[in-house]
Amino acid sequence: MKKIGITIGDPTGIGPEITLKVINSYSVTNTIIVYGSFPIGSKINNLIKISDINEIHNFIKGNLFWIPTFQDYEFNPGKPSKLSGLSAYNAIKKAGKDALKKNIDAIVTGPLSKHSIQLTYPEFIGHTEFFAKQSLRENFVMSFFSEKINVALLTTHLALKDVSKNLNKNKIINQIRLINNSLKKFFHIKKPKLAILGLNPHSGEEGIFGDEEQKIFIPVIKQLNEESVFIDGPFPADTFFSGNYQKYDMIISAYHDQGLIPFKMLSFDKGVNVTLGLPYIRTSVDHGTAFDIAGKNIASEKSMLAALNLAEKMI
Repeated sequence: MKKIGITIGDPTGIGPEITLKVINSYSVTNTIIVYGSFPIGSKINNLIKISDINEIHNFIKGNLFWIPTFQDYEFNPGKPSKLSGLSAYNAIKKAGKDALKKNIDAIVTGPLSKHSIQLTYPEFIGHTEFFAKQSLRENFVMSFFSEKINVALLTTHLALKDVSKNLNKNKIINQIRLINNSLKKFFHIKKPKLAILGLNPHSGEEGIFGDEEQKIFIPVIKQLNEESVFIDGPFPADTFFSGNYQKYDMIISAYHDQGLIPFKMLSFDKGVNVTLGLPYIRTSVDHGTAFDIAGKNIASEKSMLAALNLAEKMI
């Protein structure tokens, strides 16, 4: 039996609700440790409250545990604050440390508010970057999986004006090697088929609209093909998704919205965010905190359930 940590995210968003919905319907096959704080009125009777993961050895029976990040603070749904951000941050920090110590085998993350966390930690830009920095990993990839489409990003949370200068040939080669090896290791695809999208309109049209394709992507593709990594492109992003994109095991995009707009249109409620390259498995919902519907018991837990199922599959 493996141990999986679930961080519920911002306690004033929908994270607590979807976590409890998943827990309440979970057919227990692994030990679950929930990290975070719950808002007023949450029904958490089926979770055994502990202060440290090592305490689970004190229980002969029990597969569902909870490590609170704030003991005595009443959070209100839909009302994010500096403290709700701090609670979410403390949860991922604690879960990350437990994963690095191999006390848990995977982390499934709920949605948090970057703004609320930045009120205490201005340098925070997202789960992916946080876990990579905490685990001292420089080669990592933000990727997204679903039954309809898989997408990986060469850059993460960057302003569009900064994307081009963050595209480095050697870095991209290492990222694509990581993607290729991860598909083999975790998804048992013997020879993954990869596609890469161009950065510029019409994929640069041979340098007319930008030269990143000519100077970076085409040499990268050539080198990787010589290494027996199957990768096609660079494809114009505006027409690629109207064609037979499903023949590829992974579509690699240059920046955040280029890949995530089609992904979320096709798989919003069942998509899973996966950070490749960490020393442990990390999956996540692919949506935000939805403060506007928090506490109304109408949030869908499908993405959280998909993230938990994928973590179990990868383990």
